[in-house]
Amino acid sequence: MAGSHFLARLQNKACAMVLSGICEKEYTAENGQTLRYMFFPAKSDTLVIGFQACNDAGARYNYVTTLRSCKVNCLFIKDDFGPDGFGDYYLGCNGTYSVEEAVIEMVREYIHSLSPKRLIFAGSSKGGYAALSFGLRFPNAEIIVAAPQYRLGDYLWGDNGDERLAGTVEEILGEPASPDGISILNRRLARIIQNDQFADTQQVSIHYSAKEHTYPEHIRYLLQDLEKKRIYVEKDEKGYTNHGDLKYYFPEYLQKKVNLAYSPRKRG
Repeated sequence: MAGSHFLARLQNKACAMVLSGICEKEYTAENGQTLRYMFFPAKSDTLVIGFQACNDAGARYNYVTTLRSCKVNCLFIKDDFGPDGFGDYYLGCNGTYSVEEAVIEMVREYIHSLSPKRLIFAGSSKGGYAALSFGLRFPNAEIIVAAPQYRLGDYLWGDNGDERLAGTVEEILGEPASPDGISILNRRLARIIQNDQFADTQQVSIHYSAKEHTYPEHIRYLLQDLEKKRIYVEKDEKGYTNHGDLKYYFPEYLQKKVNLAYSPRKRG
């Protein structure tokens, strides 16, 4: 079992690297912000928008093989911003939130061009944060995520204020990190949920383990806020203790969810 997961991950990584060199393109938004992305068309009425997680080796597309095997339109967006190009959660540089604006613009253009009947936002960890952040802005969106961060300021600042990713905090905020700035980042996704105009048409499928640190620090609060907003949630809970182990479980769950027949969720 572990061996097959390992081989699948190696194949996905190799595929993403090769395709990135061949298929990666640049998109320039009206605000001048440039995004790197890959788009793979298919004879399908489904569009999946994939966001990448953090990676010690730098920015890299995730779940390329997993999603392409589903035979759906796939748009993969890279987050190579922030200090050393490791990403800024698709938000923006120097307090501008220019990346966020560019991603929204790009997604709207693809929706307008393809007119998909089914719209899916997907990602794990950092990519899960992004999938929620963008997906909750669109009607009838299906959001498939694994172990996303939620209180972003606390996560980036680190346990007990150890400032582990202080550079990323300052890159996003455009100013030195402060308690107020950390609080703003902590509340950012919560406010998107609170202001969600399309809650009764959306659904969130979330994979996680209550035995790893992301659950008590982030996911339990996320689930509470989604419930308050009456957004439909499907949970897929496992029992691993290491956040990184989601990579052994989420690809199969993501593929299963994308391949299942889907009908828009209506509030009863």
